[in-house]
Amino acid sequence: MITIDHVLDAIKPHYEALLDCFLEEQRTGKYKRFSDNPYYDEVKALIDAMNVLRKYLGWETIKLKDEVEFYV
Repeated sequence: MITIDHVLDAIKPHYEALLDCFLEEQRTGKYKRFSDNPYYDEVKALIDAMNVLRKYLGWETIKLKDEVEFYV
């Protein structure tokens, strides 16, 4: 039986790979807003999907701003 946390585990590698690409682009300093980054739409879609599941599980949600501040 597949549980919600297994779905999150399956999404996580894709999210981490896209987040790495997003962060690499952000470090260039070319973008004023996150939404200007070419990886924004994909990263945001995964965060939105994961947050629906995380809320269902009663877990804290992910915020792109917090992720960027943590890694950059």
